[in-house]
Amino acid sequence: MQNLKAESTLARALRGWVERVQAHPRQVAGLALLLAGLVGWYTLGHLSVDTDPENMLSPKLGWRQAEQRMDRLFPEQDVGMVLVVDGATPEVANDAEQRLVKSLGTQTDHFAEVYAAETDPYFRRNGLLYLDTPALQKMADGLDQAQPFLGALAHDPSLHGLFTLLDRALTNPESGDFDFAPALGKVAEGVEAAAAGRYYALSWQALMGTGVSQDDAGRRFIEVKPRLDYERLFPAQAAVDAIRATIGGLELDAAHGVKVRLTGSIAMEHEELRVAFSGGLKAFALGLLIVVGLLYLALRSWRLVAAAVITLLFGLLLTAGFAALAVGHLNLISIAFSVLYVGLGIDYALYLCMQYRELLGGGLAQREALPRAAGDVGSFMLVCAATTSIGFFAFIPTPFTGIAELGIISGAGMFISLAVSLSLLPALISLFPPDPARVKLRPPGSGLLGRVLEWPYTRARTIWTVAALLAAGSLLLLPKARFDYDPIDLRDPASESVSTFRDLLHDPSIPTLTLSVLTDSAEQARTVSRNLSELSLVKQAITLLDLVPADQDAKLAIIADLNLTLGPALSAGSGPLQLASRTDDYAAIHELGGVLPAYTEQHADRPEAKAAQALQSAIQQLDAAWEKGDGAAHEQLLGRLRYGLLSAMPQQIDSLRDALQAGPVTEKDLPAQLARRWKSADGHYRVEIWPKEVMDNPAAMERFVAQVRSVAPDASGGAIGFIESGHAVTTAFKQAFLYSFVAITVLLLVMLRSVADTLLVLIPLALAGMLTVAGAVLLDVPFNFANVIALPLILGVGVDYGVYLAQRGRVTASAHVNLLQTGTARAVLFGALITTANFGNLMLARHPGIVSMGVLLTVGLSMTLVCALVLLPSLLARRYGASSGKG
Repeated sequence: MQNLKAESTLARALRGWVERVQAHPRQVAGLALLLAGLVGWYTLGHLSVDTDPENMLSPKLGWRQAEQRMDRLFPEQDVGMVLVVDGATPEVANDAEQRLVKSLGTQTDHFAEVYAAETDPYFRRNGLLYLDTPALQKMADGLDQAQPFLGALAHDPSLHGLFTLLDRALTNPESGDFDFAPALGKVAEGVEAAAAGRYYALSWQALMGTGVSQDDAGRRFIEVKPRLDYERLFPAQAAVDAIRATIGGLELDAAHGVKVRLTGSIAMEHEELRVAFSGGLKAFALGLLIVVGLLYLALRSWRLVAAAVITLLFGLLLTAGFAALAVGHLNLISIAFSVLYVGLGIDYALYLCMQYRELLGGGLAQREALPRAAGDVGSFMLVCAATTSIGFFAFIPTPFTGIAELGIISGAGMFISLAVSLSLLPALISLFPPDPARVKLRPPGSGLLGRVLEWPYTRARTIWTVAALLAAGSLLLLPKARFDYDPIDLRDPASESVSTFRDLLHDPSIPTLTLSVLTDSAEQARTVSRNLSELSLVKQAITLLDLVPADQDAKLAIIADLNLTLGPALSAGSGPLQLASRTDDYAAIHELGGVLPAYTEQHADRPEAKAAQALQSAIQQLDAAWEKGDGAAHEQLLGRLRYGLLSAMPQQIDSLRDALQAGPVTEKDLPAQLARRWKSADGHYRVEIWPKEVMDNPAAMERFVAQVRSVAPDASGGAIGFIESGHAVTTAFKQAFLYSFVAITVLLLVMLRSVADTLLVLIPLALAGMLTVAGAVLLDVPFNFANVIALPLILGVGVDYGVYLAQRGRVTASAHVNLLQTGTARAVLFGALITTANFGNLMLARHPGIVSMGVLLTVGLSMTLVCALVLLPSLLARRYGASSGKG
């Protein structure tokens, strides 16, 4: 009796409140308009977006603290953006890298730091010291043999010089031991490309074996630290635009043999934010259209629809204002709060309006129907807000900060939606009342629909049997559910930053997912590095000390000998080598073409004969193109050929000149920009551990991390972050589900004051939960950081439906009324359809995390609706007796 009295008191209070709103609708609407303006102004100035995925978990976790300490001591370890430069040849990549570093380095308003090791004067001078001694000796032997070739080109860097040199080499058997076969073949390719008007770039580095690193591939990396503008929605936008403009301005594209891609943590966060934002806007806009359409089907009045939609948008604005006040920012998950609010918040307006329609259909006067509707369903709406918010609030005590913040915002949003549905909505309906004859609710009748609505009462045992079979099947699938803890899987795989990262991830020679260990001294760093290097899954463990070249005496001796041989040949002129254009360039080419037939015939058994024949054919094509053109065409033809064959040669000769100036190197000689990434200002040394396996799957990460931690328990890095965050989220999910289940069960016991009725509500929910997980398994949708909120949320929403139907079922049973023919069932049906359709719109987003959330919520809410409108009425009929009758 006490509970009924409390409910009666609440109903009278709500009825009285709505009556006062009806008496002053203009004042209520005016206050709402004023509040909307103030809240909108505050929100625009105080609500930002945090795109850092590291902030999705509590900083108090042990592995996060180790990670944060490493970041504090070595802030330059992750600069945020990396430009991956792929060139048709190493020289093309080098040239693109140098031009990018030079151009971006001047844009200090966008970039705090731009660094590429290959462009650092230290590495240009001492690069040869980083070769293994046998590799350096082999390179020196090759350069010794090529000395006459290099010397001649250094003195005459023109097409005349190149083709005269080739002519002399072919006609003079004393030309030396240098193998000209590769040179002839590459020159033939260049001549043929020039004649056809195609792009071509000859790699003198590959041809002469003059690379100054062990990796002569045409890929270079530029590390860029952008200046972020947190006043903008996309803080990295200005930096990204500047990079794109620079790449375009320098013509670094496929037509010029270059491909430049942008990746790195900030680049991926930037693209993820753009994808999530654009997808969220698309889902929100389409969701709003679906809400309007389904609302009209439910309410049969554009005035009621308009009042409900305006109320919905006003509540959404207030919720955004609450987010700005209580949290201050949105994260990559909580940015979806608007879609959640539209899908869930509309239910309260729908419940009130459907009860209003039902009372009008019962003959109640229009002015009396609205306060009466508030009194009838207001307490149920309060329970719905409480249970749904519990599903959100359950994540607050967990370390999963990302969804905890979404829980704070969306949980409060449910009470905001309840408040505006009982204030602004009645005011708008009073100002613009609908036509009572049009909107009053009518029963579905005794046709096909009416007969279908009788099934839970007439076919209860069949329903229970099917439910039991589905539950058994779901139990078999539950163990196959999995959690994907790789945050990269939540990003658009087609985006440049993610696709580039995955490309690099599959190359074991590139340290994409390394681990780091902090040590107190150089000696400790040496010891830790040595111990880690002995592990079977570790490719290498590097410290600052490893960046000092080994075996310097032997290497410097080789370089000194090479300098004696090449120095005079490379010292022609002063300053950088410049290509020359001579009037007799074409004559030298034509003259070589006349020599080739005889050479090919005389040396048919030698390897270079085939290359000479190819060159002869290419020169003939060049001659044909020459004969067709005029003076301007001739200049263009020779210009293409000069670029294709000689453009990389000055760079190589200049690089060799620099590399021959190498001298002894100590730790103090290392570039400051490099040393800061390995030794902190207070003397700590960082040890970097490279994996031997490709880190493209969870099992490989687990093995690598476990083995490294067996030696260095305090290691940190991306792989550890992936694994530990997955464990933290899984734990958070279990805690949240337990918290919400316990809290909702207690609330049900208090509200329903019956263990049996509480079980009646929870049984359909349990089945819906199992079917949701089974559906996720069948659809191959793993749980992840974004969609893990689905089950607690489905629990909260499902309880809404259950409580609403159970409370009304008590009344309809005594009146022998079919529950499914009441406005309550229709409100649940349309509310669930709106919510499900709205969440389904999330699947339109390009953000994989949001898409998976949409899939899981759509499946879960669909299962919840079916269980609430089919299984629950059949259980209520068993509990209270068959309630089949006219609505």
